[in-house]
Amino acid sequence: MALTYSLQYKKLNFFNKTIVEKEGEIVIDRQFFRLKGKGAQDQGEAIYFGDMKELFVKDDILSFTTYGKDKYILSNFSNLFDPFLKDFLRVRNEYLADALFMKVGMLVKEFDGSVELVNVHGKTVPKGKARIQFYEGSILIIPETRECFAVYTNFLKNHEFDGDDYELRLYLDNGQVINISKLGTSFEDAQETMETLLGKMYEKVINFLNERMPEFDAVTLLKLAKLLKEGRFVRFSALKKIHEDMPAKVEEIAFADNPVMEEKVRALRRKAGDDNLFISFVFSKNHDSGDIDVKSRFIYTMPDDNLIALGQTSEPKDNVIHFFRIIMQQGDAHEKVAAKILEIEQSLLIFRFDLSPIYKNRNELKKTRFRTASKRLSFLRLLRKSYLLRNFAGDAKQFEKDLQDIIKMAKSGPAA
Repeated sequence: MALTYSLQYKKLNFFNKTIVEKEGEIVIDRQFFRLKGKGAQDQGEAIYFGDMKELFVKDDILSFTTYGKDKYILSNFSNLFDPFLKDFLRVRNEYLADALFMKVGMLVKEFDGSVELVNVHGKTVPKGKARIQFYEGSILIIPETRECFAVYTNFLKNHEFDGDDYELRLYLDNGQVINISKLGTSFEDAQETMETLLGKMYEKVINFLNERMPEFDAVTLLKLAKLLKEGRFVRFSALKKIHEDMPAKVEEIAFADNPVMEEKVRALRRKAGDDNLFISFVFSKNHDSGDIDVKSRFIYTMPDDNLIALGQTSEPKDNVIHFFRIIMQQGDAHEKVAAKILEIEQSLLIFRFDLSPIYKNRNELKKTRFRTASKRLSFLRLLRKSYLLRNFAGDAKQFEKDLQDIIKMAKSGPAA
């Protein structure tokens, strides 16, 4: 059911010139809202939540910009600004949570608390009172008067519970820290929920690894599971630290059904060694046969050539290798490799290994479920800008020839 509030609104163009100013109402629906003047004849203007770019709240005034470079100022809500703001952000957050793929798996439990974010520069950003929803693969945080955001368990570096302050701290791979406090009597329940979700994730990965690598003991498989999680990339040269036989076994599983891709990867390894090779596994159970299906992928980094390669190796039909520039303008490619790998991992894991949001053009994405994500997710925007091309070489010999041209492209153009 739509929600309606009376207001006054202004629409300004890119040059801050007022082009519409009316008294009327806002009608809030699930995916959009409508601003309209008084009178039944005024149909108003529909604005989709996905088309909003930046939002600001100050002194009972809500203003926002759109990707079309328009600006809107909403004011004069009488005494109803606070309930309007909560309703508006609640509906908008429900839209964003779905459009930005924040819900991974089934909803397990929900708690109320207070949230603050500490960014990579150490600045604390209060998010205020919020609902904290635990899903099987993510934690969705929905503040009352701020934009929602998600913490994905795949990108959780560490966590801790402070029993004295009843606080949960989440340490992310990107350097941010999320502090969740005021859990009150729900603290122990939240702690148990968190530990159970992480335990199930590792248990699932270990069970699959145990079926494919029965020669290794549980402690060894746990070490590998903590690195792999559900699709993270592991540096190939680091596998020997887990077990001296681990590199050979991982290589066997990754390339067993795709000798052509194995030869292509060997061509890359001859160029810069094994230290630049990263391997990823995603395991699932085939419902028809009961067998363990494995999706294996690789990343190969060539910072001297400003290049990263990404490919899937699971099946003989997997013959495509995607290439990305590491840096687009100035900088040291060696220093940016880890950040670029994280961008790739985020795109793969959040979009469930669908690569189309990375390489499809903007017009194509407008017709897909990735429309809002392509505009709002910074890691995806950066990855799309750095995307170079797909290579479909049928054999390793042709691939090595193509690689020389690809390296020239990576070193030229925007990265020059």
